[in-house]
Amino acid sequence: MTDYILTALRFNQVLERNDQGRPTKEIRHRRGALITDLDELEAQRLLRAGAIRPADEVAAEEAAAERIAAAVVDQVPPQGAEPPAATAGGVSAERPRRPRATATDEKWVAYAEAIGIDAEDLEGKNKDEIIALVDAAEEK
Repeated sequence: MTDYILTALRFNQVLERNDQGRPTKEIRHRRGALITDLDELEAQRLLRAGAIRPADEVAAEEAAAERIAAAVVDQVPPQGAEPPAATAGGVSAERPRRPRATATDEKWVAYAEAIGIDAEDLEGKNKDEIIALVDAAEEK
């Protein structure tokens, strides 16, 4: 028999029934449980429903996910490393996320400076004027 991993939320495996057909002995499985003693018809029914998956398939996917996670960790720069180099115009290679319209003036000023607007151009401007400057800079 093949081993399976339960992907459904739960499964009550009936082992024995009484004369009236009611379950008298059952095993309650939860998601992620290893199920080893399914008969072939029950296994096929649960496979078609997507409630179980072969355990060797799940193990192979978990191993692949661990390899991917290890590769991602290898690509993360060590703590304290220098930030990525700036591109032409002093704008970093990755743009920061544009603030919401309801964000504070300080967030808009920080964003405007991050996309290359001079701090001198921002002095004395209200939020609507800063947003207009940002819109003009982003259209370029």
